[in-house]
Formats: sequence, structure tokens, C-alpha cells
Amino acid sequence: MDDGAELPWYRSNQINPPFRLTTCFKNPRGLEYRFVSLFPWSLNSLHSLAEFYYSHFGNDWPRFIETYAGSVVIGSTEELYLVRALQQNGKQKKQIRLDAGLRPITAVAWALSGGSPLDPLLVIAMSGMLCVYSVGRGEPVGFLRGHGGPISCIAVHPRMPSYVCTTSSDQTARIYDLDRLPDASSPNPFWLPGTGPSKGGAPHGLRPSEKEVWGKGQCIAILVGGRSGGHVAAVTCAAFHPTFPLIATGGMDRVVKIWRLHDYKGELIREDKPLYSSTLVHRSSAASVVWLAEDTLLTHCTSTAFSTHHELEEYPIEGEDEYPELEWEGRSGRIVILRWLGLNRFFPPTETKYQSIQRGCASDYQESSSFTIIASIPLPYYPHTPYLRVFGDVYHDHIVLVAHQRTIRLLNTSRISGLETTEFPADPEQFPLAFIQQSRLRVEECIDAKWLQDNDWARGMGWCINLDSRSAVDEYVQAVDMGLDGEVIVAVGDKGSMWVWMKDL
Repeated sequence: MDDGAELPWYRSNQINPPFRLTTCFKNPRGLEYRFVSLFPWSLNSLHSLAEFYYSHFGNDWPRFIETYAGSVVIGSTEELYLVRALQQNGKQKKQIRLDAGLRPITAVAWALSGGSPLDPLLVIAMSGMLCVYSVGRGEPVGFLRGHGGPISCIAVHPRMPSYVCTTSSDQTARIYDLDRLPDASSPNPFWLPGTGPSKGGAPHGLRPSEKEVWGKGQCIAILVGGRSGGHVAAVTCAAFHPTFPLIATGGMDRVVKIWRLHDYKGELIREDKPLYSSTLVHRSSAASVVWLAEDTLLTHCTSTAFSTHHELEEYPIEGEDEYPELEWEGRSGRIVILRWLGLNRFFPPTETKYQSIQRGCASDYQESSSFTIIASIPLPYYPHTPYLRVFGDVYHDHIVLVAHQRTIRLLNTSRISGLETTEFPADPEQFPLAFIQQSRLRVEECIDAKWLQDNDWARGMGWCINLDSRSAVDEYVQAVDMGLDGEVIVAVGDKGSMWVWMKDL
């Protein structure tokens, strides 16, 4: 870049972000919108897809982008709408017709299929079911059954967008290939003393006893929960690695995990031992996880409250009929950027071929210390946990969008200051687990005092978009998304409003 070239807005020191409100409309029924998902691809995105998709699209990619660029899915737990965000007043709004018996809607994401690359797909979670919806045909083209509980999140592979991962309260994450048809058989493993495939089903991290239903999609892998190495509570988030066969997950058990994705050879893959697992990243439930680089993750956790009464006593106290009044302390959620130190151990940079099956040691999948925290920022919104979305790719810095009440904060992850180093302990008994935990807590206390004083949060490294009181009367932002190479921001509110901001030219 030339020294005289103008910096992009997300690297400059300007106070206000260069976005202006261009569209605002409200659903006459006043539905509480919960979801917003912008069409995630642009002209530059073709080079980031796998060669398989590159060869299928060919010269049709510009026409494909022109047709669907600016499309956005918004909706509530009861219904979804497909909107042309670049059109004024939502005139191009179309309701997505779904089976009325499958509710509530819990997540939605965009995907692609190699069999019909010019027809984008919407993957919609409805309780424990997964609906594959064709945007071009305007109808569902697949229904998939598998989870033993409600689906909480849908993640799509950035290079192979026919690969979809769903997380659920059944403590598992399931990976589907939308280019395959549902499997009519049940190739579950044998569980002794049985003489045939187990009929345990979804609650045990297996295929359901019933069929996967019909249409596009087949479950090819299950990341199993349980004592061995899986999550022991609901799984809440997931993110595919953009280049390596890895996927990260987070859950209500406070754990962040990194799993190896094995090659599918026709039999269901059942994995219960991740390559990395740690409870030392968060104090509360992990709410999101995103890959920022090959070995770097961004994750945020929810706000929490806990008792400050630490004495071990029996309740009620002997001789008293009432329980003592407990004192409670609140902790806000926080954004954490961490570097996984085990990447080169499992994927040596000098090698071009890797083992098809990789296993770490017990310390990797039970409580790993193979990480370092780069940055940690509290979210000053206790007791609420704000909605958080991360936008970014190889052509754009990663931007964190934090939506809370009537504001949208934008943070550039590359401008977040790092942590100060801590002294190595002289007492060997404090190493490694106790030292890591104590240093993490000490660092958090220093950071909280620094960032939360005088409400001076994110100043100097971020920007803020405030809702205009004329376009939002007593309404809060529920969800936000960014797209079109970072030039469009779309948000939805709790009273049925949708706002679109465009970047100034």
C-alpha cells in the first residue's frame, strides 16, 4: 500500500463509522424479531471457496452475486422473511413458508450445494429438526432429524458451504453434508452385549432409530458429549476452521473445544475426544466462537451471578428455621481472544499430508493448558448478555458487532490491546493449573478496572452506531449482521423493525 493511500475506515482513527441509515421499515404485526442473516458471499468470495465450487460456478459467479447480493433473512421464532435489504421500505419482502407444526425457529444460516450451485440454500433449525430451504425454488428441499434436543446454533464451512454443523442441548454437535441424500440405514456401532447396531439414538450421540426423513443432507459425523472428552452440558456455538480439518465448539459447561474432522468413508463418524478442551477460558457459558487466524479464536461468554458465601455450612443453620440471606455478586460477559498452542503439534508446518486419525493425550481432551490468552475485554452490560456477531475474511479485518439496547458497537479485533505478561511462579506447586487459573483471574480484575471505569468502554479502538429516536420508539436491537464486503449493516428489533445502514462512498 502506498504511504499516501487512504486507510480503510476500520483502520483509521475517525470517531464515527462511515455508515448512514438508508432503510427502515416495521412489521405491522409488531413481531419480536430474533434472527438476521445477510447473504454472506460477494464477488471476492469465489477465490476463498474450495476448488470444487470454483469449477462448478465458473463464469456464472458474477450473475449469481448480482441476483442475491443484499438478500437477508429476518424473523421471529414463529416465521421468517426473505428481504432485499438494498430495496427501500422492504417492498421486496417474501415470507418463507414452512411447516406450521415445526416450531419454534431457533437458528438460520445460508449454505450452498454443489449439485445446484446457483440456487442458494437456507438451513433453518426448528426445535430439533433441520429444514433445508431452496431460495430459488421457494420451497423446502430437505428435512433432517437427528438431535435429541433443540438446536441452538448453525455453523457453515467457509470453504465448503455444503458442510453444516448444528449444536444442541443434547450435548452433541452434528455435521451434515448437504450434497448427500439422507441415509435410510442405521449404521450405529455395536454395543455389547448386543449383537447388532445400537438403537440408542440421538441422546447417546448416535443416529436416530427412525429415518433422517427426506431430501438433501446426511449426517456424517457426531461430536459426542459425555465424560470421556465431550461437552457435559448444552453445546451453544461452533465454528469450522477455514483451512484445516478442525471445528471449535463452546457450551454451557464453560468449555471451549477444538475437534479433528475425519474423512467420511461411508460410515457415521463418532468422535468423543477433542484435540483441545479447557474450562480456564470462561467463567460462564460460552456463547460464541469464531476463528480469527489459523491458531487464534475469539469467543465470548454470558453474564453470570454467583453467591459470595464461601463457608461450607448446612442449611438451614441448626436452631434456625430460615435460610440465611445470601449475598450475590455479578460478573459481566467478556470477549476473549486466545491462541491455541497445539496447532503445529498436530499439523506440522513442514508436512503436507496429515494422519487421517489423530488423538491427543488425556490432558488435551480433559483440561488442556496448551493456550494463551491474547486479549480479554469485559462487556459492561450486566446482567444482560448482548448479541455478538463477528464479520471478516481474508480481504477484511475482523469486526466485532455488539448489539445492546439502542446501540451497535463495532470493534476491530486487530486494534484490541493485548494482556500484560505475568511473572512465572517460584513455587512449583502453583504450576501449571493453579498458576494459570490465578493469573487469569488476576488479569481479569485488572482489565475490568481499566475498561469499565467512567464507562469508557471501547473508546479509541471502536465505533458506535446509535438508533435514531425517530426510527425506533422504545425499541431495542435484538440481532445484527454485516455483509457485502463490510459495506452493509442490517439489524432487527424487538418490535418488528429492520434497519439497514450503507457505507458512505
